[in-house]
Amino acid sequence: MLHIKNLRIEFDEFILIDNISFDVVPGEVLAITGPNGCGKTSLIRAIKGELPYEGTVFVEKGKKIAFVPQENPESNERVVEFILQEFPEIHRIKKLLESQVDDPLICANLLDEYAGMSGFELEDRIVRELLRLGFGRQELEKSVSDFSEGEKRLLLVTRAILKDPDLIILDEPTNHLDISMIMRLEEEILRLKKSGKAFIVISHDRTFVDKIADRTLFIQRGKAVTVRGGFSLMRAHLQNKFESDLRRAQEISRKIRQLEQEVARRKEWSRKKESQKKFADKVMNKGYIGRKSAKLAKRARAVEKRVEELIDKLKAEKPFIEKRLKMLFPYYEVAERKLLSCENLSFSYDTKDLFSDINLDLTTKDRAAIVGPNGTGKTTLLKCLIGALKPKTGQIYMNKNVNWVYLPQRIETFFQKEILLDTFMVFGISETEIRTILGAAKFRREKVFQRVDTLSKGELTRAAIVWATLSKAEFLFMDEPTNHLDIESLEVLDVLIENFKGGMLFISHDRHFISRHAREVYYLSDKKLSRMNL
Repeated sequence: MLHIKNLRIEFDEFILIDNISFDVVPGEVLAITGPNGCGKTSLIRAIKGELPYEGTVFVEKGKKIAFVPQENPESNERVVEFILQEFPEIHRIKKLLESQVDDPLICANLLDEYAGMSGFELEDRIVRELLRLGFGRQELEKSVSDFSEGEKRLLLVTRAILKDPDLIILDEPTNHLDISMIMRLEEEILRLKKSGKAFIVISHDRTFVDKIADRTLFIQRGKAVTVRGGFSLMRAHLQNKFESDLRRAQEISRKIRQLEQEVARRKEWSRKKESQKKFADKVMNKGYIGRKSAKLAKRARAVEKRVEELIDKLKAEKPFIEKRLKMLFPYYEVAERKLLSCENLSFSYDTKDLFSDINLDLTTKDRAAIVGPNGTGKTTLLKCLIGALKPKTGQIYMNKNVNWVYLPQRIETFFQKEILLDTFMVFGISETEIRTILGAAKFRREKVFQRVDTLSKGELTRAAIVWATLSKAEFLFMDEPTNHLDIESLEVLDVLIENFKGGMLFISHDRHFISRHAREVYYLSDKKLSRMNL
């Protein structure tokens, strides 16, 4: 269906994609993942013909491709009209019908034309598809602008599906989706896959990729690795490759050291022979000794050159080894003690009740997650617990002797200084030590001197957790810490969380993150908070 061969994308002599090849066949889901900036979206733009490239991008004749971008739509149209935009002629007649309702004859002709274009059948398909993805019939009359960001993502997916393409390319489809939305999307992808549809899915959602992917393509430093299966199999493959590359790199380093010692020995031997030649020629006047020394020195230099060429070859063959995360935080203990207790908590916005009768107890050793559909009040509840919002009713006890830190969704607001490093100069630690600690969290070289507003969300989240650890925090409140993070940042975040000594309460839709870090999970829905049995 789609055939990519030796694809190369270059920007100002920087090679972003270097000779990547893959095929996509009917009924297959190919997941593409990798760090931010590795070229995933550029690869899609090359397939769409929006970027210059070298190599081959071939779409089989008659095959249609639909694209769902990362960006959500901004539209005031009603849902059905918004989706009909992908069908210009049907959309045009629909608009004319709405404007000609007072003229029965024109209206009748337009209805005939609309029926002839299968407009009514398309509207039925729109309704069925929206119902599959969790929308209610009453929502079909709403404006697109009235929907949540997650619902807008699903509207874009619906619009792509209804074009009846052979291949659907989804760029970060789970952004803004809650867990129930993600699961419905998974079901729809697998349903369409059975009917022969193919998908390319760019995603950092590890569980989502595990659920849907037949193959996973991982891009890093311009190169691609492909495995059969999802993220877990890719991670295992990368770990095996890392260990294999590390052994090979160590073996090559050992050979290089041996060869460099041999070069040094031969240089010294050659220098001595040159000295013997000069002594024989000038002092002893024995030409045959000089000639023999010169011949031996020349041979030594030739061997030396061959050895140096071999060293260069070995250096070129030595695999790149990514430095693994190694925490270097100052050690501190967190004793288990009561952090907070809330009773009969309720909250309302104007006349809308978000939640009521919520009871919760937390200690400094608890690790809990709050999950639930979008719009149920999870962030509001978290803000009530930390005192940022006042509940309508109920009591909250917070232990003022516990050092806790709140990481908001808009993580950039956490930082009080413009430059990242300046934020950390409050702990009485030298700049060198702070740079070493940040370096362990993958803030390399000059990154620490960058402005906070130039760093990615993943980098800021990592930095905030490092800051909390240096402040000897005993508890973290986190609002969707994994949102918009790439694979690399998610992996680093996992290590940082596991090394954190205290407890935490976090909101998340990331099932991998929840299962790895939450010992208790609370579900907020229908205005109630209930503990889930794990």
